[in-house]
Amino acid sequence: MPPKRNRPLRDQQGLAMILVLCLGALFVALAAALVYAASLMMANADRQLPEQDVYELAVSFSDVLEQELLHYTGAKEKDGAMTEENDQSIGYFINHIYVKKGSIDNPYGDDTDHTFTLQAPEGIDEMTVTLNKHPSDDVDEGGNVIDNEPITENLSNLLIKLRNQRENGSTMNVDDYVIRVTVKVVKGDQSYSYTRKYKHTGIYSYYYTLDNENTRYSFNGAEGDTALKLTNMATSEERTVTKNDASTLYLRYSMDTDSACIFTRINGNDE
Repeated sequence: MPPKRNRPLRDQQGLAMILVLCLGALFVALAAALVYAASLMMANADRQLPEQDVYELAVSFSDVLEQELLHYTGAKEKDGAMTEENDQSIGYFINHIYVKKGSIDNPYGDDTDHTFTLQAPEGIDEMTVTLNKHPSDDVDEGGNVIDNEPITENLSNLLIKLRNQRENGSTMNVDDYVIRVTVKVVKGDQSYSYTRKYKHTGIYSYYYTLDNENTRYSFNGAEGDTALKLTNMATSEERTVTKNDASTLYLRYSMDTDSACIFTRINGNDE
């Protein structure tokens, strides 16, 4: 019978062999995990390039559009009329077509996304610009920003307002729309959308109407404090108006004609 003192040694050798095998299996599993993790990292790195491409292109093109908008001034007066040549810029499109109201049947509705597909640069699958406009609370359904004053027996307060308007010139600045501009870039299975908001301030000529009439008038003075003197802008005929002739005088803006405008970036609204 072998001496019993050798059993602890053999037991230790057996435990050591089991430990070696277990550690070997652990290292094999760990190595496999490292290889798998490395492959995932490489795959993520490959995907990061198109992700970075679409992000940078969307932001860069938004910068280009912003410069066009901020430097755009709209129509200028020439030979007594507001005119402007179409320079194919986004500013011209928004000011002359997209927000045009009044007598024009505008196909671009409010608070609705309108997407335009652009010619994408090489290596990019798709690039679009989406516009959305939200009208000011002062814009009525006809697209006219309006103010109204009652015609009373004593017109002193109204006359002060009308004279101040006339002294300030033939146009007024009106913050009539908030425009949202979204650039979307698609490359492979990656896409990125970037949105900025702008305030559209139209510089409109203005006129007056009485009650439900469509005739356009300009203010031409008063007879004391009880009667307004208005001039028909189409026929140049003068009309004297008292409380007995009409009840309300409306101030309206010519939003259906070419006009100058200002675009202002609304900060803190990038999406």
